[in-house]
Amino acid sequence: MDMDMGAGSDPLTIAEGVAEFVVLAELSTALSERLVGWSTDGADPDSSAVMASLGARLAEHSTWWTERIAESVLLDGERTTASASGSGRLAEVLGLLDVEGSDRTAAVVPVLERLMAYLGALTERLSPVGDAPARRTIRLVLADLEDRPR
Repeated sequence: MDMDMGAGSDPLTIAEGVAEFVVLAELSTALSERLVGWSTDGADPDSSAVMASLGARLAEHSTWWTERIAESVLLDGERTTASASGSGRLAEVLGLLDVEGSDRTAAVVPVLERLMAYLGALTERLSPVGDAPARRTIRLVLADLEDRPR
């Protein structure tokens, strides 16, 4: 998942869907762990409640993305490749959150904005019929992040 670029315009193949959902699940988990950690470390008490709420929601999103990953022995390689290729981009995104306590909310804002824009572009690649569950998941995630810090 390259959050700096559009998701593309070609319809998503099953293998590409596996890759997208694996990386989105891993990203959601990593962001959740970071934000929940921030909510309890005492470095920015003013943002603790917001970070705890976002962290809990992102953990739930990870579960939703995991549920979208197609299960097939034929796709085992896709899952492994997606996880390995997404780790560098994941580290890059998490690097944007390496900030002082007082800058945390400001650091989270562009990460969530990019994620939401990416999901909007990804929706365009999904079939309204065949990918209806994935489109629903995207709608739920976007709605869930509407009250994010801005």
